[in-house]
Amino acid sequence: MEKQRALLARVDEDLRLLGARLDRAVTHFENFGDLWSDYLNQKPHRTELVPEADGSTCVQLRRDVVIPAEISVVLGEFLYEMRAALDNCLYAVAVITSGQNPPPRAERLEWPIRETSRQWTSQAGRYEALPTEVVDALETIQPYRAEFPSWNSLAILHDLARFDRHRTPKGLALYLVRVRMRVDPAVIEVLDVGTEGVIHDGDTLVRIKVASGHAISPENFDLDVEFDVDVEDVQASPGPTGRPGRPWGSLATRLRSVHKAVADYCDGILAVAVDCAGSSSEP
Repeated sequence: MEKQRALLARVDEDLRLLGARLDRAVTHFENFGDLWSDYLNQKPHRTELVPEADGSTCVQLRRDVVIPAEISVVLGEFLYEMRAALDNCLYAVAVITSGQNPPPRAERLEWPIRETSRQWTSQAGRYEALPTEVVDALETIQPYRAEFPSWNSLAILHDLARFDRHRTPKGLALYLVRVRMRVDPAVIEVLDVGTEGVIHDGDTLVRIKVASGHAISPENFDLDVEFDVDVEDVQASPGPTGRPGRPWGSLATRLRSVHKAVADYCDGILAVAVDCAGSSSEP
């Protein structure tokens, strides 16, 4: 135990700052939720009845207030802290295992997130100064080793952070979760119901046909639509249940998964580093 404390003392300040990054990411996550709630409190969306040439009526979504750009920026700040935490952790690992600060080949160190084994192999030279045990542990958690790569939290972070850093903040959109209706079947015929997915201004939620001589009213038609927020290019893919869906469900759950994975992976790789350094220093 004393030896472990001594090894961690080499990077005491680095670990303090790493913890601060993880905490700051939580603050950004909470800010994201608050900003989204403030946006919804403006009642930025409404429905509009649009008659069609075939006699049917479309219930369409109308957006009166655009999603504030600040919300996308805050998401980007969360992603930045997550990606930086991983890189900072690997630097600390290199200091622990080498006993040097800066460690050997410090300029090439970055926490690897590889989508294919070829990518991993092509970048292996970056980690040749690290102990084999550390490199093996890093490879084990790569997205291409996951059973469901698109649900892998490192892959999710890599995709979102790379886009935000190199292109533009991720656009956000309403995501239609479910549609509930109460209808009087003697008056209203339901022709089509929107399916789960991203929905934009002007998209149809429900298409109905009203019996001749009647009009739509609260007595014969009541629509309840549930939305949440997601990145506009979110894709469904098969997950642990075998059914296609958004990775980890809502964006909020996905971001919590990313934060937990980053914290757990940092703890795990630091433990491997301490074990390696402790073993190498034994007489």
